[in-house]
Amino acid sequence: MGPDRVRDDTGGVWIVTGWILGLIVYAGVLLAWHAGFTAAAPFVAIPPVLVIMIGAGNLLSGRSSRRAPEFNRPDPVPLPPLRGPASPSSAPSAGSDGSDNTPAGGPGPGR
Repeated sequence: MGPDRVRDDTGGVWIVTGWILGLIVYAGVLLAWHAGFTAAAPFVAIPPVLVIMIGAGNLLSGRSSRRAPEFNRPDPVPLPPLRGPASPSSAPSAGSDGSDNTPAGGPGPGR
């Protein structure tokens, strides 16, 4: 007879492993600090501060499921085409009158 629940490594096992190994390393740093190794002081002070800051951030705001503002979303109904000239051939095109439609003195071909 096998176990009732099949265990897999979908992430939970590795999270627990990381916490346990991290606590073991932190205990070693605490031991070195108490033994007189003063260079370990930042490694003693910074991890608790980071844990407190992350925990406070999760308590204050946490993950939110707010939707994006309406103006960031594409329009669900496309706009109708603009009413313009009856045929595209009647619209003036660039270069048809010899100009390249750039302002006087502006960059253009051949300048």
